[in-house]
Amino acid sequence: MTSSRSALPTQQTLANAPPLTPRSATDVESFVILESSLRNHPELAKEGDKILNPFMLAKLVDGMRRFQDEHLGRKAKLKKYPLLRIPSPLLHDRSRSGPLYTIIVSAFRTKSQSHWRNFNFVNPKLYDDNIALLKRAEADLINGGYLTRPRVYFDESVREGPLGEVGLAKFERIVERFGGVVVRDVGV
Repeated sequence: MTSSRSALPTQQTLANAPPLTPRSATDVESFVILESSLRNHPELAKEGDKILNPFMLAKLVDGMRRFQDEHLGRKAKLKKYPLLRIPSPLLHDRSRSGPLYTIIVSAFRTKSQSHWRNFNFVNPKLYDDNIALLKRAEADLINGGYLTRPRVYFDESVREGPLGEVGLAKFERIVERFGGVVVRDVGV
């Protein structure tokens, strides 16, 4: 069996997951190692202690999670959301160079290019900017091998079903809208 980099953490990783209470003392403490690793990144070395510290990292991740809860996914206020949520397990990985590291570097890159002072996931005027931040993080996660988009095969029964060709075309557009690929053969 070959091993490949998996987007979702193993059971052992989940056992070492940070606490579920966002911004609690133990949650903030779980960012200490990640913060020291981020300080060694050339683009983030210039960030001050007021911006790049364990508390602010916990606040950033909590803000991303809350923004996704409100605007993306099944419970979103808008039904035509522009992208899929970043899977929660990726936000829990506090390793030195894991997916959360990649997400935070993407966020700081977006912040520096946008000339923001702070991250703000609450202000409705910054909705488009926050979506752009999450899209960049998603692209970096895909490039880093932490996230993959699905390859979907629709069986002939979908075409022959009650929705017919129109339903199949609708499903294919949904898959493509979210970055997936529709394949014609099962083995591909």
